[in-house]
Amino acid sequence: MNSQRDEYKMDFESSFNEIRREIEADDLVREKILPLSRSAVRKCSESIKLAHRGEYEAARRGLEEANELIMKTRQEMDKSSYLSKSRILDTAYQELTEAANVLSILEKNSLTPPSTFDIPSRAYLTGLADTIGEIRRAILERLRNDDIVRATEFLSIMEEVFEELNGFDFPNAIVPDLRRKCDVARGIIERTRGDLTTAVRQDRLINEIGRFEERMKGE
Repeated sequence: MNSQRDEYKMDFESSFNEIRREIEADDLVREKILPLSRSAVRKCSESIKLAHRGEYEAARRGLEEANELIMKTRQEMDKSSYLSKSRILDTAYQELTEAANVLSILEKNSLTPPSTFDIPSRAYLTGLADTIGEIRRAILERLRNDDIVRATEFLSIMEEVFEELNGFDFPNAIVPDLRRKCDVARGIIERTRGDLTTAVRQDRLINEIGRFEERMKGE
């Protein structure tokens, strides 16, 4: 009887030891990928700042460096069957989406598709929603410089992006966080539209005053 109990205990301990080794290996992989992911997020943030300053080449280099870090992170994740199926890289992918689209919109008035950097679809959608806030920032900068034409172009892009995102009417379990971000984006667009409308009215008023002053000089 004792022999059977001892054998059972040994099998039980062996099972737990195997599970422990598996989880310890996963934890080691996690410790490697977290710093890489954070570095990628920082590179994306730097790229966005450079794009807003009009330093597009430097922004593009930062974007490429961020993508390389994410690719390296994915290689490490493949060493763990558990982590390879996780969403641990979602934040980095969202930031990459945001940085890539801020750059392409500011530079070329175009969007960067997910295939460019092999970005998963859901992270791409939520990252694109975050881009709307950065485009508002660009619009306000153009308004400060009295560039109403460019600001209007950016607003049109914001509205088009929002309309496309708002068409993904799926539960949060299917596309996590998209609905909330679309609600935030709607408010951003409404405020931006109001700011642009005010600027256009002021511009028209200034032009009217200018024409009136010219007529008065002529008389």
